[in-house]
Amino acid sequence: MPFGAKKEETTSKVVTSSTQSVVAKDLSIKGDVYCAGLLRIEGHVEGSIRGTGEVTISEDAVVKAEIEGRKVIVLGRVEGNIKATDTVEIVSSSQVFGDVTTEKISIEEGAVFTGKVLTKTLEKKEELEKKEEPKKEEERIVQK
Repeated sequence: MPFGAKKEETTSKVVTSSTQSVVAKDLSIKGDVYCAGLLRIEGHVEGSIRGTGEVTISEDAVVKAEIEGRKVIVLGRVEGNIKATDTVEIVSSSQVFGDVTTEKISIEEGAVFTGKVLTKTLEKKEELEKKEEPKKEEERIVQK
């Protein structure tokens, strides 16, 4: 170390770098797309889109695919079912034709949505009811 130079203190920092993969506006894909990080679709995809992160369908995008991700944000057109482990956001500029399965959903005024919504909370409740129903029947038999 040169004379007069100060010793730099080193601290450990956790740097989170989030890279985003993009299907560009002029790109058309037929097949399966998988992305572990952030994914933004600006072009056309026909097939399936699966990821563990956030999937964003931009305003000019046209997607004819099953979509799975942690969070799915739709600004464009989707023809296919959407499954998200956390949240689905359907904004006012979007058109969605398919069923949505998620924990939480928001649909903005002006959005076109044709399909059904199944929240995972409801799925869990239905599973619990199915498990409880045989017990109720057994109890009725015992009471007779």
